[in-house]
Amino acid sequence: MKSLLCTFILGLFLALGTATAQAPATPPPTPALDSLGAKDFLGKYDTGGMGNIVVSWEQGKVIGALEGQGSAELKPTATPDVLSIVGFEGTATFIRDEQKKVIKVKLEVQGQVIEGAKL
Repeated sequence: MKSLLCTFILGLFLALGTATAQAPATPPPTPALDSLGAKDFLGKYDTGGMGNIVVSWEQGKVIGALEGQGSAELKPTATPDVLSIVGFEGTATFIRDEQKKVIKVKLEVQGQVIEGAKL
């Protein structure tokens, strides 16, 4: 009877240990982006021949558009200065200079990279 009880307790500890070890980690919260936080990103970016990238604040959202190609919402990620391009599974990375001023954007979408210097 004691060996059965010991086996049961050992099995219970192992089961609890396994359940605890497999608990999914909580992802870090995605920072909110308001018009004040987005202002560094807003403006036109010259791609050098593919048209301008325009980043604007519309109806409480950051919108990115490649002139003549359509637009998409840009949502913040857990990485500073990197926004996801909603609906395109891509990213917009905003590059800053030594004074922390945004000077460039780099779009990565479906294996293609487009860069633009801020005008």
